[in-house]
Amino acid sequence: MGAGGGQDWTRVGGMGTTSVAAMEAGLYEAIFDHIAHPIFIKDRQFRFVLLNRALCELVGYRREEMIGKTDYDFFPEPEADFFRQKDLEMFTSGREVTIEQEPITDSAGVRHVLATTKVPLRAASGEVTHLVGIIHDITRLKEAEEALKNANEVLELRVAERTRALQLAQEELLRKERLAVLGRLVGGLAHQIRSPLGALTNAVYILKRRLEDLPPEAAHALEIIKEEAWRANRIISDMIDYARVRPISPTPVPVTEVIDAATRRGWITPTVRVELELPGSLPPVAIDRAQVEGAISNVVRNAVDAMPEGGPLRIDARQEGDEVVVGIQDTGAGVPEEVRERLFEPLVTTKADGLGLGLTTARALIENQGGRIDCVQSGPAGTRFEIRLPVAER
Repeated sequence: MGAGGGQDWTRVGGMGTTSVAAMEAGLYEAIFDHIAHPIFIKDRQFRFVLLNRALCELVGYRREEMIGKTDYDFFPEPEADFFRQKDLEMFTSGREVTIEQEPITDSAGVRHVLATTKVPLRAASGEVTHLVGIIHDITRLKEAEEALKNANEVLELRVAERTRALQLAQEELLRKERLAVLGRLVGGLAHQIRSPLGALTNAVYILKRRLEDLPPEAAHALEIIKEEAWRANRIISDMIDYARVRPISPTPVPVTEVIDAATRRGWITPTVRVELELPGSLPPVAIDRAQVEGAISNVVRNAVDAMPEGGPLRIDARQEGDEVVVGIQDTGAGVPEEVRERLFEPLVTTKADGLGLGLTTARALIENQGGRIDCVQSGPAGTRFEIRLPVAER
């Protein structure tokens, strides 16, 4: 334990004595008891020989209990070891020792934080005979500092969260503005481009009917024109779907019906085998059927494209709490890690002739229902997407 201030105590109170034990106890105890800070005096055997009322109130022990005893009689051993170490330092150096912060446990088991200064009390010969300690209880100060530190940390966390929220809101606003511009642009282009594409398709149809005995090269060329016109029309459709995600009109729909409709479209090749695992006990989901059907179709189409050699395409569904989870898993080569992190961003694709709008549109459509779509697994054994949709209220 410690204290503050230091002076030559060779003659205390004009008594001319070098021994604290010979002091007139009543007089000095009365003086000490009127000092607000806890004060104590120890001899070279580290025994308490004098202490004031403030110290007794701090530690919770009576003066009579402490006189003639050491720190080890009252305080936990680690604390008493530290007090003894600082006492020895003062007696050895003969100089003031300041402890800016040290813990002490009182008789009730309550821990306090002290700032203590220990100074030597000398005899006429200059020999250090006693140690005087003056204590400042800084427990409340440290509690206030800790509370302020915690408050600052909470404030910094809230500022960071609010800053992030503002950034996300700004990004969302910019995304919506870009979508609005893209929607207007695509709407204008769609009509202008689809008209000549329709004319090309009709021309191919007429030529194939009128010219029945076409050379193989000419027939192949007409087929190429037809396929490329169809592909261009599909790209336009993807852009329109991406740019124009309208507000939903949710109704209770059996998810099995939506999956069935999405898997009956024409892009599932003969070499792809669809395996369904759909429990009959699934509750209906609250969705815009057309939008979710389009989203699942986009994911299924991506899965088919990932399996050029064909193979099994597994689609399953299960209920988790207030959600129905639809899983779509292909058996393709998987998605590279660097692409997987940006898989749902526009214009990110692993296809040589793709625009990277299919999954982006699927995410926008699913999130429009209050749901979520994630790529939960991807590797040499294939890629799995999971779509979470809200269960309809009964």
